[in-house]
Amino acid sequence: MACEDTLARRSAPNLGFLYDQSAPAHLIDDHKAVEWLAWHLWQHRKDDLDSSEIPQPIAQRLNTHPHVTRTAGGSYRFTDPALTDVLVAHRVFGDIAQGSGHLLATAQTSHATDLAISTLAANNEGAQRGLTAWMRRGATAVLRVNSAGILAKVGAAELGDAAISAIRSDRDARHLYVTAVASRVLGLPWERAAHLSGTTSPQADSWTLDDGGHKREWASQRLAAELKNSRDAAARWCSAVLLANCIDVENARTRSALMFAVEHEKCRENLRAYAAVLAGVTPLSIG
Repeated sequence: MACEDTLARRSAPNLGFLYDQSAPAHLIDDHKAVEWLAWHLWQHRKDDLDSSEIPQPIAQRLNTHPHVTRTAGGSYRFTDPALTDVLVAHRVFGDIAQGSGHLLATAQTSHATDLAISTLAANNEGAQRGLTAWMRRGATAVLRVNSAGILAKVGAAELGDAAISAIRSDRDARHLYVTAVASRVLGLPWERAAHLSGTTSPQADSWTLDDGGHKREWASQRLAAELKNSRDAAARWCSAVLLANCIDVENARTRSALMFAVEHEKCRENLRAYAAVLAGVTPLSIG
């Protein structure tokens, strides 16, 4: 869920597995150092980290790492920001593969992180079983939405349908997923996207995008374009839910986009959602 690249992330509990302050400096290798940096960048939603925030043994390793650079102000960052998502994904997947959802439950993952984890999970049936169980019965909405988000990106229609069914019936997880899609696709701050996701119920009678010059026509075009996102079945469904609140169903351009989506969609849950939007109702009303 995203978010999805502007997500509200909370500090993880005990991260001793990433850095033990009592460990001798010579035991901190390059991999642990960059993993530590990636995790903290991800947790704090930053592209760089001030040197004062980095333990000295880790900083020493980062100083000579080929994929880490320093800003003019002396902060540490990766030469390629995408490394954060890749490293976090590998660390989280390692936990998943061992049957643990601990790291997956620490914070809502980004779209990019989910994509990386889904690639690793695509050929791991054990990981898929664990994710399916957490998606349906996870103790927190964050764990449930993260699990659904990963399964929705594996690329299998049956897993996409399962993820959509799960978030459709789970109000809290659905709110997080729709918020993440609204934030990423419409370029909205998380709080504004969360407000919009809260106005997508069948009973909602208002849905505005006045802030920052966003207009309904522009929003409908962006959401319609997201229906072509072949990498995320649940994001397509969330986009349809959002689209139902701002679309002019008589507009030839948007109807054409929906019909294109119908022709290329492999998930039955999304086909039902598109049909609902074309009929002028929210996909949430069809159960």
